[in-house]
Formats: sequence, structure tokens, C-alpha cells
Amino acid sequence: MEQNVFGTRPAEDIVRVVADFMYTHLKDRTNIEIEGKLGRLVDKRSGLRINLPVLCETVYTDDKNIRFESNMTQQQHAMFNKLLNQRVDETRRPEFRGSRIEYKHTKEIDHFYRVEGTRVRVTTDKESGQVLAVITKTKIADLNIYSPRTKLDIRITINEEQPLERPDVDAHKPIMERHKDRLSYKQDLWSFDLTQVISPEHESGPVNPYATGPPKTTPAIITHELELEVAHPDIWLAERAKVTLNKPNQFHEITHAFLGNLRALAKRAI
Repeated sequence: MEQNVFGTRPAEDIVRVVADFMYTHLKDRTNIEIEGKLGRLVDKRSGLRINLPVLCETVYTDDKNIRFESNMTQQQHAMFNKLLNQRVDETRRPEFRGSRIEYKHTKEIDHFYRVEGTRVRVTTDKESGQVLAVITKTKIADLNIYSPRTKLDIRITINEEQPLERPDVDAHKPIMERHKDRLSYKQDLWSFDLTQVISPEHESGPVNPYATGPPKTTPAIITHELELEVAHPDIWLAERAKVTLNKPNQFHEITHAFLGNLRALAKRAI
């Protein structure tokens, strides 16, 4: 049977929207971070997940009254850990003919500083204390996808991560701290990062030297996150450049694979 009367398969609207989003916001960028996050689109007024009158995945553009919570239950986190470990084992079998998945377990600590109005993140190895990265992150754009048939929604984010010198830790006190216990599963262009994040209790707000009693604190927070990071954004950028020059390219195929991975993960959420 023919695909349709014109003999071609129409592109999915949602893939086209994501491809247009990526094409628009990757223009002339360097030090790019591209991520897809699983979580929930929450109504700020009710605190509940949004409930739109639609039956399938929908790009949601009204950001005024919603927020994205990149968090999941501990049970969902454990389920994804099991599924991804199974895929690692499956790709290592002699008869497997696809791309293998490489597994890595890391433990890191992020310290955040405010330096001359700039928020600076210093990432260190938890065991050795070695400094792994010092950056400031600038948000470029994000795109929300509401998924009513699954337990989790999707947010695609593009950020610019500018490398910096490490701040003088004697002159600057950290404003926040995060402990990340991360399992990374890498395949092709992608890194599937399953992370437990602990933000310890810390003082909230500026210190008042005239206040009496103990300082106000923000309680410790534990979250469970699953992110799909583009491990090699330079390849996607190179394909975008080919589009601009009207050369043969894989830009749409990469977009389709990126979104396909996120949709496949969302559909497996319990």
C-alpha cells in the first residue's frame, strides 16, 4: 500500500516543531548544552500537573502560569535504572548488531558562587576533590511538551556554558551546594543521565548581622532526575550549517532520534 496519494511520508508536526526550535536557537552558538528532561508541567496556581483537553503529545507555549519540575519518584528512578542496565547488558551480547551503551557512575559536588553579579558553578569530584569544571550558564531557550498519555512530560533546553576561572573561595562563600550521584549511559550522540541530587540544608537569604537567634535555613532537598544530554553537540551544529548551505544533511534525522529517545523514555515511566 502506498504511504499516501503523493507517495511520500509526511513529517510529524511535533518533530518539525522541535527541528525548527533547534535550528532557530543553535545559530552561531558556542559552548552549547542541549538537554531533554523528563518531569511534570505543573500549574503554578494549583501545584498540580496541568490537564489540557488534548489526547496526544502537544507543544505547550504558554509559560506564564506553569513551571517544569524535573523530578520523578524514587520508584520511577529505580525503574529507569533497571531498564537502562538491561539495555547495557543487551548491547554487550555477541549477537547484538547496534550501537553499544557505555556505563559510568560518578559522584560530584556543585558549589555555586555569586561573583560580581555572575552565578558561577564549580564542579568537583566528590572523592578526590579535583575540580572538573567552572562555568556560568546562560539560558538560551526551552520548549515544553505535554504528554497526556504518559506519567511524565518533556522539556527541551538549550543553554550556553561559558568556562571561567575558579573564584577565590576565601573571598566568596557558596550560595548553594548540590551533591550529584549520577549514572550515565552513553550511546551514539546521547548521554542518558540518571541522577539523585541532594541539596543540603543551607542558610536562605542575605545574612542580617543584627538578627538574633539561629539563621533562617532552607531544608535539605532530594530529587531524582533523568536527562538526555547531547554528548556531541558539535555534530548537530555541523548538520545545521549544512542546512543553511542547502547541502545534504542529517539535521532532521538527529532531531527525530533525540525526540524519539525522550518519547520512548516517557512511555516507559510507571
